[in-house]
Amino acid sequence: MRYGPQEKFWVVVDPKEQSSLDDIVFQASLKDLELQFKGGLKIEENPTLFTEQREAEIEAYGRITAMRVTQAIARSGAKLQEATRLEIYGVDGTLVFESELPRE
Repeated sequence: MRYGPQEKFWVVVDPKEQSSLDDIVFQASLKDLELQFKGGLKIEENPTLFTEQREAEIEAYGRITAMRVTQAIARSGAKLQEATRLEIYGVDGTLVFESELPRE
């Protein structure tokens, strides 16, 4: 598929603590994405491009759910002796979300 500077696609980025789905999935053009990077978007936020809105929304939902699970584990005070990180994989086996589990 060919994309010019103004054609739109879907972008998903990693969530932050107070993120909503609308914060982490959005439609953008190449020009919009350039402005996002100039405005502070970093590659460490794992921006991922999608041609289909539904696929982007599924990815975003998975990332935000994983982040919330990580927060819940940290808040629970559970003693996770051996677990050091949370990894969630998509149905195709690709890593969708990863997070280090905080240590007390």
